[in-house]
Amino acid sequence: MQASPASAELPEKVDRVLIVDTYHHIEDRIAYFARLRDSIKPGGQVAIIDFTLDSPVGPPKNTRIPAEQVGAEMKRAGYAQIAQHGFLPYQYFLVFRPQP
Repeated sequence: MQASPASAELPEKVDRVLIVDTYHHIEDRIAYFARLRDSIKPGGQVAIIDFTLDSPVGPPKNTRIPAEQVGAEMKRAGYAQIAQHGFLPYQYFLVFRPQP
């Protein structure tokens, strides 16, 4: 599904949402992800993959968002981080679950 800047535009609740290399493009991220919680089934997850600050490829360095900031923003939007994977060479891979 292709989302709009204001909404994920999901037609029904989903088990997982995967956001790859676009988190840094979302303007009001806390509000966006707070709204997204209504589109996720109980026990569902949101996975966010984006470029690390020191990656030699990716968007301009001044537009990148550190993984720690993503975690803090997602917490403010009502999510708990449940995993962080380190197998990608230039990106972080974070997984979150909406909190009740």
